[in-house]
Amino acid sequence: MDILNQFGVQPILLAAQVVNFLILLFILKRFMYKPLLKVLEERKRKIADGLKNAEEIERKLIETNEKMDLMITKASSEAQKIRDESRKEAAVFIEETKSKGEKIAADIIKKGGESLKLEKEKMEVEIRSSLSELVMVALQKVTGKTLSKKDEKEMIEKEIKKLS
Repeated sequence: MDILNQFGVQPILLAAQVVNFLILLFILKRFMYKPLLKVLEERKRKIADGLKNAEEIERKLIETNEKMDLMITKASSEAQKIRDESRKEAAVFIEETKSKGEKIAADIIKKGGESLKLEKEKMEVEIRSSLSELVMVALQKVTGKTLSKKDEKEMIEKEIKKLS
């Protein structure tokens, strides 16, 4: 103990300081260290939760991007199908319209031909009538006689047969 006294250390004071240090250590541990550890643990937990949430968000983002890519691909294929169907329908419509147009044109040509035939027949009748009258007038001038209706009819028929 002499050595302690030589260095100026007083054992009672040293024991009191040790007790004070232990009391201070107990107080710090109780009121400072535990709450500080609690705050650090809470912060550590929040960081872990944040990282976990970030990973979850990243995973969901990747899933969403994959779904979006799939939907875009699906929409693109559906759009292509719609375009193909529209082209087919347009081709069918054009073909139907073309065939209807050809049918209408054929009908018009047919009706025109029939109309022309009727006009031709009508003109032939008129020409025959005019021709018969001319023949009658010419006969009357050449023979100087007037023919009976029966004679006129016979002569007209003969002349028409010669012309036909």
